[in-house]
Amino acid sequence: MNAFELDKELKNNLIILKSHTKSIAQTMFSYIDKDRERLTEFLPWVKHTRSVSDSESYIEFCAQNWIQKKRFDYGIYKASTNEYVGNIGVHTIEWDYNSCELGYWILGKHEGSGLVSESIKLLEAYLFKNGFNRVQIKCSDLNAKSSAVPKRCGYHFEGTLRQDCIENGVYRNTQVYSKLALD
Repeated sequence: MNAFELDKELKNNLIILKSHTKSIAQTMFSYIDKDRERLTEFLPWVKHTRSVSDSESYIEFCAQNWIQKKRFDYGIYKASTNEYVGNIGVHTIEWDYNSCELGYWILGKHEGSGLVSESIKLLEAYLFKNGFNRVQIKCSDLNAKSSAVPKRCGYHFEGTLRQDCIENGVYRNTQVYSKLALD
C-alpha cells in the first residue's frame, strides 16, 4: 500500500476542498435533487441518489475509500462564505504509475464561476507536489461545459474513446485530457 496521505482540507483564497463528513449529507442530497435533471444528463450515479440516506451511504463509501487509498473525494466550498457548491475527487488511482483521474460536478447556479477550474488547479498542484506524474480528466464528448474545464486548465487533449461506455442507455464517446507534472 502506498504511503501517500492526502490532506483532508486544501484551500486557497477562492475555494476550500474538504473531505466529506456526514454533516453535509442533507445539503449534498438537496443540491443533487434540486439539480437532478441537469446532472442526470452526464452523471450516471445521480439516478441512484434518491434520499439523504443515499448521500450518507456515499459519504461512508468515500471515507472507506479514503482509508484504503482508492479514491479521495472532496466537497468544494467557496472560501468567502464556506458555502458547499459541489464535489471534486481523485479517482482511478494507479499507484504503480503515479497517475489518477479527476472527476467533478457543481451545482448549476455556480457553473461558469471558475470554482471547478480553481478546484482542479489546487488539487493537481497538491498531487504533483506529492509525487503524482499524470492527472487526467475524462468527460462525454457531448458535455461541452465539462470539456471546457480541462482546456481552460491547460490539459492536453489526448483523443476520443469511441463508444466506450453507455450513458442513459446510449453508447457515448469520451474525451480524454491529461496533464503531466513536467507540464
